[in-house]
Amino acid sequence: MKRDLLIKTACACALCISLGGCWAAVAGAGVGAEAGYVASQEDRTAGETLTDQRITAAVKTKLLADPTVGGLAINVDTFKSHVTLKGMVNSAKEADRAVELAQTVSGVNGVRSKLVVDRES
Repeated sequence: MKRDLLIKTACACALCISLGGCWAAVAGAGVGAEAGYVASQEDRTAGETLTDQRITAAVKTKLLADPTVGGLAINVDTFKSHVTLKGMVNSAKEADRAVELAQTVSGVNGVRSKLVVDRES
């Protein structure tokens, strides 16, 4: 069990590190992809970008580590310390748990759920 957690954590960290050079992020409405424009390096400071990357990695790690949440099916976007969760979940309870986990991460100023409950599960 601990080995699985370690592997999931390593994968999440590797993904975040590999995306670290990408300055473009979808953002809008102050929280995420609402307005659909592309945020550039000018929309946030280097410090804000690093903080957002740290928050994204920490949230994703918590989602992957929790056995009640399908962390691989949930996309985590962070913009100026506001987290947006997107993806399909099996139940409203799973969606609520994902939001709860994201809110526990240090530095998170808000969490917006765009999670959709899969009616066929």
